[in-house]
Amino acid sequence: MNEPGATHRETTKREFAKQAASFEVAGSIFRDRDLLDWIGAHVPVSQTDVVLDVAGGSGRLGRYLAERAAFAVIADLTPEMLAAGASSAAEDGERNVLFTEGDATRLPFPDAQFDLVVSRFAYHHLDDPGLAAREMARVCRPGGLVAVIDMVAEDSGTRARRDELEQLRDPSHARALARDELIGLLQEAEVGAELASERHRTLDAVRWIEQGQPSEAAAREVLAALEAEADGGPATGLEAARAEEGLVIRHLYVIAAGRRG
Repeated sequence: MNEPGATHRETTKREFAKQAASFEVAGSIFRDRDLLDWIGAHVPVSQTDVVLDVAGGSGRLGRYLAERAAFAVIADLTPEMLAAGASSAAEDGERNVLFTEGDATRLPFPDAQFDLVVSRFAYHHLDDPGLAAREMARVCRPGGLVAVIDMVAEDSGTRARRDELEQLRDPSHARALARDELIGLLQEAEVGAELASERHRTLDAVRWIEQGQPSEAAAREVLAALEAEADGGPATGLEAARAEEGLVIRHLYVIAAGRRG
């Protein structure tokens, strides 16, 4: 019998194996220096810190933090993601980063190993984000910092529709948490978490859909819903609108962070 969550993890690995190459291309949101600098301004790191980037994909956040830290480990479920990041890091001459396979809900590290434990844009893909929060706290040393950066659902009334469209675009999407729910999960894991910062980000809707590499039918359905919202139709929770550059959506990103007790 499969363990709980095993099917979702296989889905996640399949979907991100497809997307791995796109994480390292120019213009990828995962490489966006402005977003990384925003995170860096609210997630302090010192030159003696050992950092863990959980569900880190190709490791852009961990690699960014490693510029000021002693060392960073990037753990991710998907081998193709790790390979893309390791290749890019080698090309850039980064020598203080390590890539390793690891499940966010069962991290392959002993207790209290890291000074800073972070995760970016991953919690909405997790079938058990509360367990991931406990694992992040477990591997962080007492007094160390735990930080989660993710998009959150702003409107409870459109949350189900948003998750439905997100799952059409990328079946590895589980659900978008509310801001207070995310903070609460960290607090329940004995991390003194609070809202460190938040910001909205406008995204090109077509590029966002294409990032997930959905089927043609799924892509058409998502696009149709966004276009309908932009033209005054039912709300999707993604705040679709017409702009000079074309159809756009808007995400709210938050940084929830605090010290491990």
